[in-house]
Amino acid sequence: MEFQKLAVELRKERGKGPAHRLRTRGLVPGVVYGRELPSTPIAFDGTKLRRALMTELGLNQVLELEFAADTGGKHVLAMVQDHNTHAISHDLLHVDFITVDPNREVEVRVPIATTGKSEGEKLGGRVLMVFREVPMKCLPAKIPVKVEVDISSLNIGQSIKAGILKMADGVRLALDPTQTVVAVIAPEAEEKKPEEAVAIEGVPVEGAPVAGAPGAAPGAAPGAAPAAAPGAAPAAGAPGAKPWAPGAKPGAPGAKPGAPGAAPAAAAKAPEAKGGKGHDKGHDKGHDKGRDKK
Repeated sequence: MEFQKLAVELRKERGKGPAHRLRTRGLVPGVVYGRELPSTPIAFDGTKLRRALMTELGLNQVLELEFAADTGGKHVLAMVQDHNTHAISHDLLHVDFITVDPNREVEVRVPIATTGKSEGEKLGGRVLMVFREVPMKCLPAKIPVKVEVDISSLNIGQSIKAGILKMADGVRLALDPTQTVVAVIAPEAEEKKPEEAVAIEGVPVEGAPVAGAPGAAPGAAPGAAPAAAPGAAPAAGAPGAKPWAPGAKPGAPGAKPGAPGAAPAAAAKAPEAKGGKGHDKGHDKGHDKGRDKK
């Protein structure tokens, strides 16, 4: 079987500076390593690598790395093990290759493709892909493009296990056969109505009675203050409440509005009697002498 070819050259220098100079020339720095090959720094054309990987296999594509004639002209089969790209331009910055033996199995991750429409979807269910790729082992020449699974018979609550997947000849599944890979789940619950959300999420004010508790007004929202008891004096500012107590000056500090018979505030000065303190003492003494005579 023929594989995609990619010309590479050895890198004589390492570091950020030489790697930057390679990128200005349109080359991408990389490294290739494997069982029979020590870590070897290489450089290659990033555009050609992208073209070689533009197949159905994608990153599972086996490449034939062709070294330049001045470096021995050897050929190595390898696959992309890891790669780094620029965050904005998405240009390749570095690629790691791992060598493969055409006579040894490799482990790859192959995407799952579903076919048909499940019975559960017709009832409003939803297909859940537990695994979008499954690991498997096979020879490099037998790597499958995808694994197809028919879900048309699945109803809500049913699933497909990994052991049911059909593998091609020479391909082994590297996953627990009892592992669920695809399932059909029930439709998501309807969103709560606004009024229900308020009733559930509303938090009563600390110390206030909960709606429906003794003293709470019928229909009061959670956290509302209890209704006034029958016969209780109206609150200040309520219809029918007196603006101030009898005899108290309007606006006198300390006067309790609406309290019948409330005395004027202590801070409000009472009108002083004529004659001052001396008058009060003389008046009291004369009054006491008159009592004694009687």
